[in-house]
Amino acid sequence: MCSVSCLFIMCLILCVLSLLSPYAMAVLLTQQQCSQNGAIFDVGVQPQVVQNTLNDNKVYTGNRLIAATPLKTSLYIDHAEYRLLSGDNNNFSPMQTLINNAGSNAGQCIVFFSTYSPCLEKCNNPKGRYNILQFMNVFQVFDNNRKAFVFSSVWDRSRNHPGVTNPDREWVVASFQRIESFLPLYRCDRFKENNKWVNRCYNCVTNPDDLYTVCMDTNSVHCLNVYFLSFPPSIP
Repeated sequence: MCSVSCLFIMCLILCVLSLLSPYAMAVLLTQQQCSQNGAIFDVGVQPQVVQNTLNDNKVYTGNRLIAATPLKTSLYIDHAEYRLLSGDNNNFSPMQTLINNAGSNAGQCIVFFSTYSPCLEKCNNPKGRYNILQFMNVFQVFDNNRKAFVFSSVWDRSRNHPGVTNPDREWVVASFQRIESFLPLYRCDRFKENNKWVNRCYNCVTNPDDLYTVCMDTNSVHCLNVYFLSFPPSIP
């Protein structure tokens, strides 16, 4: 099982990438790595190698790690999560290829990380053409104690789109539940507790206390209250 400490450490492996635009990555861990706490994980690649690939707007694909940033063109934007999960008629997606690398090695686990929680406008919109939900069955080969979806910050579309309001809490809760139906959902980040900054991971669906105090916050540990304090309900 990938412990909570393990989840947070995995989010720090490519901390240098946080200097880039929002990104997504997935890491395949050995059985030993899945249960380690406080260890430094070797995923077979230096962060700078991955960063150089992402700087060229390409998807990094390694034997144990894949990563992508959003692909922006004059016509559309492919979000980072979508680039990792989608394939074409002739090739497996980067995520499917990574999971195929696991083969029959028992005990391996996978962590899928995204800077932001999947947006309701596109990635987590069940009716959207470019949603990621249509590809999430790829994780069904792992049982729930060997997989996790981790995000660092709550997606806040009002920051990049002035005048646009955020959806109400029921819509966000439902979006978290959609992800949870495929793999456990966590928020891992630095939070201020008792006037000190600490590293924490919180389960966003199975623990209601985490959902309403952490997982829906864009600014502080009191997530839902802060996130929705200034915005009236709206449907994206």
